[in-house]
Amino acid sequence: MQGVDRSGAISRRHFLKGLGALALLAVPACRRAQQLAVQAEDCPEWMLPGEASCFATCMPWATGAIPLLAVCHDGLPMALQSNPRYEQVRRGLPAFVQASLLDLYDAARAATPTRAGKPHPMQALHASLRAWAALLKEGRRMGFLFPQGYSAVRMAQVEELKRCGGASFYAYDPVAAPRPTGFAELETVQNATLGPAVRFDTGFGTLADLTADLPQLEVLFIFTPADPAAFDADFARALETCTAETIRFTAVAADKTASLCLYTVPQTHYTEEWGADADAYGNLCLRQPLLHPLRPAMAEAEVLHALLRGGEVAKADGVSTAKGWLNQVVPDLEAALKQGFVPQAAPLPWALPAAPSAKVQLYLHPYYADGRFRHNAWLKETYLPLSGWAGAAEAFLPGDAGACGAKVGALHLPAWRQPALQALWLPLMPDTAHADAAAVQVAEPPNLPYQKPQPQPQQVTAPPQFTKEKSPQWGMVIDLARCIGCGACTVACRAENNIPTVGVADMSYGRDMQWLRIARYMGPQQKLHYVPTACRQCEKAPCEAVCPVNATVHTTEGLNAMVYPRCWGTRYCAAACPYNARVFNFRDYAAAQQTQRPHNPQVTVRSRGVMEKCTYCVQRINAAKNKGGATPQTACQQVCPTGAIKLINLCDTPPPARVITAYDVEGTRPRTFYV
Repeated sequence: MQGVDRSGAISRRHFLKGLGALALLAVPACRRAQQLAVQAEDCPEWMLPGEASCFATCMPWATGAIPLLAVCHDGLPMALQSNPRYEQVRRGLPAFVQASLLDLYDAARAATPTRAGKPHPMQALHASLRAWAALLKEGRRMGFLFPQGYSAVRMAQVEELKRCGGASFYAYDPVAAPRPTGFAELETVQNATLGPAVRFDTGFGTLADLTADLPQLEVLFIFTPADPAAFDADFARALETCTAETIRFTAVAADKTASLCLYTVPQTHYTEEWGADADAYGNLCLRQPLLHPLRPAMAEAEVLHALLRGGEVAKADGVSTAKGWLNQVVPDLEAALKQGFVPQAAPLPWALPAAPSAKVQLYLHPYYADGRFRHNAWLKETYLPLSGWAGAAEAFLPGDAGACGAKVGALHLPAWRQPALQALWLPLMPDTAHADAAAVQVAEPPNLPYQKPQPQPQQVTAPPQFTKEKSPQWGMVIDLARCIGCGACTVACRAENNIPTVGVADMSYGRDMQWLRIARYMGPQQKLHYVPTACRQCEKAPCEAVCPVNATVHTTEGLNAMVYPRCWGTRYCAAACPYNARVFNFRDYAAAQQTQRPHNPQVTVRSRGVMEKCTYCVQRINAAKNKGGATPQTACQQVCPTGAIKLINLCDTPPPARVITAYDVEGTRPRTFYV
């Protein structure tokens, strides 16, 4: 028999061929979607062909879509990064955008349609779609509540829906609502993360218009990711008492709007669907499915297509019906997908005026927005440098700077007293949407992770100290004047380096695993200063001298590297480090992660009892060298919206003539320079 020698043993060559065939059978179904997707033209400098796939896509957002690159390993998205072709328009990638990838793998995602609170088979929902399509064709009164923002595919479908005669269209999203002013530090972070408050001219009605029209509607489709019933009591009452068939499309398992609707339908994640959305600068950003939906779910464009085509929900070849609409609105779609956006192909939004002042100002949280991301594990374990709290949205109270708590009814929020504030600032969440000044009481701080600010040292400058040896010699320059405390670098470091979440309780014990933190310093006039802090890559590193197993070593390129298999977890290095740059893995956190998000295969997944720290993303440095000497970027550098962080080769690009030495320990000669 072929492949078997005379002794009856199978040859190694044929064994490996059989193993390859088994591997093909085990390929996840999500790869079929990537056969239809188009890879990006520009990929990160550290990405080698064959190691990963990189696709340009975007996240739809009320103030303008956010272009990004999705890095996929084994057919699954592993990380979201900024699109290098888009950096001339907008730099960086906000923390909530990076963390939104976790929502794709969230075990709490809506898993099945429901009707009147009970499971409803998807086949029965398809039958309902055919019935609703028949009602639409008859010109019956139907309403559609969309997200804010401009979608070219949605507008094309709406134009056809208008011909049916009975359809009405509305839009709602608190992210695009006017915002209060008077808190400059918060406004800076909001604009860098959520984008300025703008509105696209779509001609859709408001939520108040829908509330007034709801008694006359027969069917209402709700697609907005916000929870309108939680923020508008009038709409909630109208939704509860209306006679219309109400259908809520949602990615989360439940919210107040869903609880008041007859049907709930799982909605696709934006990485599972086709689309074309306008950004805030007149560009049309494209998105494409990186995988088939991990759970039975429907996209907005597919539902609208089904209503217009008598209930058709999918083509026979499995290709989403939304792609045909995308081909209509984007000429030369394949070439456009390589870039990820079409320049100057979308309408510009108009800026919104500031919200009127009040005794209680409701603000959008830079991480949680209007509360839709407050379940996200990455964001819950990311400190907001403006307040120092992690784990929950914060209140900001007038008075002398300091930590405290605020009670809003039954809700207990962490708070930070902010000098020069004239009003209470509460996060815009479902629990605080109707709060007034009388309902807010100062209370004891809740038991949540908190970073106390340090006294601001005198800003002493001196010439940088480093040794020029054989090139390359790596260093980092951080411009403290540019850091706004947005936290994007912290989340990027976690995603890139397989840093596990530990839970808010363990964070309260000081067991946070994050390698990069933004230290808070209190300066004169109670003004906060932010200092991104990680391993300083010291030339004279105290940690190297005390390690008994040589697990921390100095490389020829000037990096203080970690050899994780050697580490015994003695923690001598942590005791010797004057910068508190090392963290200890108290539990087997990586094995306990409740997510299917794949790890970065270029970075070791550490086990219990191991010391961890920043390594300047050495995996990117090595990959860039293998690619021909391209200049690498660290993960934190790539997502910084202000360009405050820069990795440099000290042999080619020396740091500025004078650097701030106030945060240095004498004799360590760190390679991270503050300017």
